[in-house]
This record gives sequence, C-alpha cells and structure tokens, in this order.
Amino acid sequence: MNDGGLRMLGPAILLGKVVAWVACLLMTVLLGCWLFLVKSTLRDALVLGCAVMFAVLALSAWALRRASGNPDSTLVYRALADRTSDAKKSGPGAPPVRLRGASALLNGEALTFYGGVMALVLPLALGVGAPTPTGKAAEIASSGAVVRALPVESVRDVVRDRHRNGSTYHCTVTVLLPPADGAGSGRRVAFRSQWPDPAVVGGKAYVAYAPDRPELGAVGDNDRADVDRQLSGRAMSNWWTWILGSGWLFLIGVLLFVHLTSRRDQQFPRRLRGNERVLRASISGYDGHGAGKAHICLDTSKGPVKLHVHGDNARYVDTVGRAEGHLVWAPDRNRHGGRKGPHRTGAVFISDAGWFIPGGLAPEYEESARAKAGHQASVGSTGERRLLDLGGGWILSIPNRLMNVLLLWTLCVVALALPVPSAAWRLVVAIAGTVGLLVYGLYVVVSQDTAARRQLSTGQGATGSAP
Repeated sequence: MNDGGLRMLGPAILLGKVVAWVACLLMTVLLGCWLFLVKSTLRDALVLGCAVMFAVLALSAWALRRASGNPDSTLVYRALADRTSDAKKSGPGAPPVRLRGASALLNGEALTFYGGVMALVLPLALGVGAPTPTGKAAEIASSGAVVRALPVESVRDVVRDRHRNGSTYHCTVTVLLPPADGAGSGRRVAFRSQWPDPAVVGGKAYVAYAPDRPELGAVGDNDRADVDRQLSGRAMSNWWTWILGSGWLFLIGVLLFVHLTSRRDQQFPRRLRGNERVLRASISGYDGHGAGKAHICLDTSKGPVKLHVHGDNARYVDTVGRAEGHLVWAPDRNRHGGRKGPHRTGAVFISDAGWFIPGGLAPEYEESARAKAGHQASVGSTGERRLLDLGGGWILSIPNRLMNVLLLWTLCVVALALPVPSAAWRLVVAIAGTVGLLVYGLYVVVSQDTAARRQLSTGQGATGSAP
C-alpha cells in the first residue's frame, strides 16, 4: 500500500465503524417515520435530515477512499494484519490471558445483513409512499373534515382488480351528505374507492367531507382507518404499512435469533482459564468454500487439523501466510449447533504475532486434536491478543465501483425524501436505486465466489487432509 493508504488506514477503520452503525440507525429512524408519522414539519425534517446524513456519510467515505489513492484490497488486508500484530512479540511464548474484539465479527455480519436488506427496501418504501397529501383528501382535510358512516345510495362502475391477492373491487359509490345547518335535503356526492366485496345499496360507507364546503365532494372507504389515513397525510397506505412493518419486525427477530442461538464460538471466552487444550500450529492453507465448508488447515507437531471459520478462509490465508501460533480450545464447554448439527466446539488460532482468529472444531477434528494435545498448557498471567478483523477497513477494501453505486444510492434516497407531491418519477428513481444496488451486489458476490472456486480448483487451497 502506498504511504497515503497507510496514513489513512486508522481514519478509515474509525469512519467505517461510524458509517456502519450510524447508517443502520438512520435507516431505522427514516423508515419508522415514513411508515407511522402523519404529514407534518417534524416528519419532513426527520426524513430529509436522515437522507442528507446518508449523503454526508457516503461522501465522507468516498473522499477518504480517494485521498488514500484507492488502494488494492490485498494491501489493505495486509496492513490490517500488521496493525493488529504486536511488534513486542518475538517468540511463541504462552497463550495470553485475554482475547479482545471477537464480537466485532458477529456485529459486522449483523450490520451488513440488516443494512443490506434495509438499503433494498428503503427506496421502494419512499417511492410507493406519498410525501404530501394531495388531491381531494388534502383539500377536505384543510377545510375541516369530519368522518361519518353514511348509507350507500347507489353503486356503479364495479371493477375487480385481478392484480391483487384476494378480493378487491373498485366501486364508484354515491352517498347523501347531511346539510351543515341541519336543514335541507343535503348534497349527493360520488367517490371511488376499494372494497373487499362489491359495495351494495343500503350498506355503510365511511365518508370524509367538509361540512362548510360540500362542493369539495368526499372521500370514503369501507374501513374507517383508511379514511383517517387519507386525511392525516400518512405516507403509506394501511396495506403497505402492514406489509413493510411485519417484514421489518421479522428482520429484527431473525437478527436477535441468530445472535442468541448461533456462532457462539465467535464469543470464545474473553479470559482464558488455563484449563484449555493447546497445540502448537501453523497455517498451511485452506479447504472448502461457502457456508459450513470454510476451513483453515493447520499443521501441528501431531498432524493436520482443520479449523472452521466464519470469515473468508482464503482471505485469511492469503493475508497471513504460514503464520505460527497456538490452537486453543476447551473440549467440555462452548459447544454449539442444532439438533442436526453441525456440532462444533469453539476454538481459536492465536498467532505469535499478536492476533487471533476465532472458529470451531468439528467433532472428528476436536477428538483427534484432543488426543494429539495430550495435556493442558498454562496461559500467561498477562497479555492479550486482538481479533484479526479483515473487514475493519471495508471503506478501503470494497470494490471502487461498489463505492460509487452506494453514493448514487444515497442520492436517490435524498431525491425521494424531498417533501414534494407524488409523481411518476418517484417510482422510477426508487426502482433504479434498489435494482442498481441489488444487481451490482449480486455481481460482486458471484465474482468473489467464482474467484474462490477457481483458486481452489487450481490447487491453491489447503494441503492438509482430514485426520
């Protein structure tokens, strides 16, 4: 990496953490305001303010990347490893008493998953919503609207909407508005609305109108809540609010479930007790690719062992080469896995250079490694190792085109957050922002997967074999 890139690594790590956490918070606030707040100056300020903050964060990341000279990702990973290493460590020594930073992997994955899903949903939510109440409902609301249940006098132009699930009918309904002063015959008005079944004469319709200005007409529906929504100026219909709100809660539930029930080996005890099994080991390569198959192969004095890791195993090996250190695990604690497995025992590879990689040992590897260790090694009374987090400098290591796509995405969000009347361009911008991010994100994932498989097929993976 050039000197500029090295100087910018520290700020890039700090800015990366700020951008990740703040962006997820901003997306949460923005979507919540858009779904549940009524039209007001506060809602407009919160929605537009969050969008502008997105743009500020994206521009800051883009500017820092440009200032660093757009370094190659491989150089960034090596610089991260050098930064994590402890220059004072000159020999193998004993395992340290403390491991620090393992939660960063799980936090990073959670933020990436949550932020990625929200980034796809947010433009579409802004595009299909209405930032300002318009048309007849807005005029009636500004003129002092009241809502009443009135009998249907006639129904015409009944059309079934076959593009929606279930029964949805569009009907033109006529009702008689009562006179404002209680005298006279009132005024007949017609409005068009959606009904789960065709409206019938004599049935009830919830109707909003302005008693002092009956010439404005009326808006109505068979559901009082939908009429209130039209008058209040909420951006989303009840149907869209329910769909997006339910999906949002489901997403949060999935993250909590994963955090509480899986990958507990990433939460390997921060403080070693001294009764762990220890083997001297060195990294010899990697084996497998994809969920459940990614291993780092370790050479030990007793034979080969494979450590399952949750990160990119090839990236670890390409960055640190044949690093030497200790394989540490506790056979009788920190097991995890569902009823059908995989049942792995939490383990860590602690390098002599001052960093560690968390992972897990499958039963056959753990039993073999236990027999090979044959004894328990004491840990040092002081000292600590830090997590080798190769994602910490993501601002410098992600593809340059992806950074540009993210910048364009934020511009789409800012345009959609402007409190201007709805128009056809809003949906076009929303689809462009979502599809562009999705397509390029899939392209990056497929490209990385293809490159990893090609590298494995050419024999650049692990040289070790199962014990």
